[in-house]
Amino acid sequence: MTLSLQVPKPAGATTTSRRTTSGFLSVLRPHWGALTIIVVFVLSRVVIHAAGVRFDVGPFFDGYQVLDRNALRDDLFTSIANLHVQPPLFNLFIGLGLQLPDGWVVPFFHAAYFAFGLGIGLGLYRVLRRLGVGTAVAVAVACGFVLSPSVFLYEYWSHYDYPVTFLVCMSVLALQRYTDHYRARDAALFFGLLGALVLTRSLFHLVWFLVWVVALILHRRQTDWRRVAAAAAVPVLIVLGVHLHRFAAFGATTTSTTFGMNLARITVWQLPHEEREAMVARGELSGAALIGPLNPPTSYRGLVPERPPTGVAVLDEQFKPPYEDPPVYRTNFNSLFYADVSKLHEPDALHVLRVRPAAYLRGVATAFNVFFRPSSDFFTLAGSRHQVKTWDRIYNFAVLGVLEGGTASDRMPDAALHYQEPPGRTAWFVVVAYLVAIGGGAFVLWRRVIGRRGHGPPVLVLAFLWTTIGWITFVSNFFEVGENNRFRLYADPLTVALVAALVIMWLRSRRGVATGSRLPARVPTR
Repeated sequence: MTLSLQVPKPAGATTTSRRTTSGFLSVLRPHWGALTIIVVFVLSRVVIHAAGVRFDVGPFFDGYQVLDRNALRDDLFTSIANLHVQPPLFNLFIGLGLQLPDGWVVPFFHAAYFAFGLGIGLGLYRVLRRLGVGTAVAVAVACGFVLSPSVFLYEYWSHYDYPVTFLVCMSVLALQRYTDHYRARDAALFFGLLGALVLTRSLFHLVWFLVWVVALILHRRQTDWRRVAAAAAVPVLIVLGVHLHRFAAFGATTTSTTFGMNLARITVWQLPHEEREAMVARGELSGAALIGPLNPPTSYRGLVPERPPTGVAVLDEQFKPPYEDPPVYRTNFNSLFYADVSKLHEPDALHVLRVRPAAYLRGVATAFNVFFRPSSDFFTLAGSRHQVKTWDRIYNFAVLGVLEGGTASDRMPDAALHYQEPPGRTAWFVVVAYLVAIGGGAFVLWRRVIGRRGHGPPVLVLAFLWTTIGWITFVSNFFEVGENNRFRLYADPLTVALVAALVIMWLRSRRGVATGSRLPARVPTR
């Protein structure tokens, strides 16, 4: 006979354990949506890594928007002060990262881009929830967005596109927070994010920024407009200071000195080569009209006079120092030589715009053709895209509406005339979404602002979504051709949010009609 002794448990032990578990779950339950996105995001990146996709630091070293890495590491602030080919914030971000020990640099940037991606997913989720989307639907949409090859491939490509998309999402969320309670700190955060966009990507122009500063001030003109103006003061002064410095130092009236080359690409290079030759022979165009965009310096010999050296490496050197053995020299588009090249192209572009407007319209049509292709089709993503080609093809067909099963090009076309693709490569569901967002957004804003009717999210939020989608869509396609599907990445989360808001507003209005309830004729715009 075996005797066993059992120590009795305290009477309240089981109850306490259950209460602890219940309390823990009660804390997690309100956040299950965000936690789901985090889990899906992390697991998906493990799978993507297992598929062979690796973080590409190439743009940090050979991107034409990026200064020589030695200059950024060893003489950061002088180099940034003499940057004119791009706004300064992205190069400043790279330069600060390069101050780390060599073994930490790539992991630091990879971690930063991982954080941008997670921030995009969580930011889109929070924006959708604040627009009235249910938790389950918001989780599904946010997860679907970060699982898109047209999104996550940019997370593995060290370019400014992913940080810009993150800043765009955060700016919407900051504006939503501001319209909740009209706190000055939320306004300051919103203006700071807009200023960061202007100082990172030339597409987000000073005019766009100032319009939104004025809009918020006028919106609160009868209450606390002075607090709004004070919240905007520091970002406005920084952005204006950078622009004034660039104008004083380089005579640049735009945020990038490559504007002339970009404009020539959508005008001059839309003409057949024979016609350009004839116009050059007649003296209508300069010899630059026969030289492709972003060509090496030797192509312009005799067309651009040599400048005396300034003593600043990032302005004087036409090539970045080699980083490899055997040496590979990369063109330094921040040299003053290329600022002069851009000025050479600009009058040619304006002349073609006046005398051959059909060429410009053809360029705009091509730009829209490129804009509505999958963002994953961008040629520099070819190596990573190949690792997930099956998922890319499935996603493009099922979610984006791409009918053609072929693969995208792995190299940049030689000229703008070659950018056209057949309709089967167009993301037709994306086209529909943009038409709904732009057309439906205009209708709803007209009813809310002019007609003083309707209901839904604050007018400021709807207006920001609508105007920013329109700005990205039309400005990027009216002034540049070739990389337009890459630019659409910035507007895609806004389009998802605005379409969701329009659908919810429509469903609520239909529900109100079906139940016979009267919707308020006017909702305060706050």
